[in-house]
Amino acid sequence: MTRTEEPTPGRHIDVRGEGPVVLLWHGRGADSRGVLDALSELIAAHGLTVVTPDWDAGHPDGGRADLLTSVRRAREIAAEQGQDPDTIVVAGWSLGGVAAVSLALNASRIGAGVGGLVLIAPADGPRALDPLTGQPLPTELPSGAGRCRVDIVYGEDDTITPPDMVCGLELRLRAAGWSTSLHAIDADHGEVVGATYDERRDAFVPARTERARDGARTVAQIVAAATSSS
Repeated sequence: MTRTEEPTPGRHIDVRGEGPVVLLWHGRGADSRGVLDALSELIAAHGLTVVTPDWDAGHPDGGRADLLTSVRRAREIAAEQGQDPDTIVVAGWSLGGVAAVSLALNASRIGAGVGGLVLIAPADGPRALDPLTGQPLPTELPSGAGRCRVDIVYGEDDTITPPDMVCGLELRLRAAGWSTSLHAIDADHGEVVGATYDERRDAFVPARTERARDGARTVAQIVAAATSSS
């Protein structure tokens, strides 16, 4: 069962399933939670509650307010279910992966602990501005000692956040003492979440190919495993 909430005017959050909470962030495209419907359903099928918000990186604040609103709502849902809010797993795709890293880096300042991260084809580098700070991720990452585990997934045919970029981010995290794992999938940038790029719309849309379904199924399994260790 899925319910849709409107925490602020014009912004919506889908809440799907029952169980430990996963906060799932889409990428750069404005208000694109629907692109992740298939992945969200697959994650929820593992006995999890999936909170998938709209947000807009093109907003003057870079999407910060929408993302933090979704963090607060996910934590409320976790508490309502008797779960420690600091054990929530945050999964982010593309630019949403940058935001997820930032949330973990700034957890104490924001006042929201993170139980685990799943970064799905995350961006990195000077052009990937963190929606929470407006800056790229730090060149020198803070120590990961005592912090959450990070699972990183990339598509072997990804040309938007290519494997070298994603593996470079994993290496930087690992060098800073974060506990990481790296997963390669037979997919491109959209297929890792069950989506495809539509040139006519200039946007990612849900895909129906078997490769995209396989990509989303694999990512859902990785997310489910992350919740069991958070």
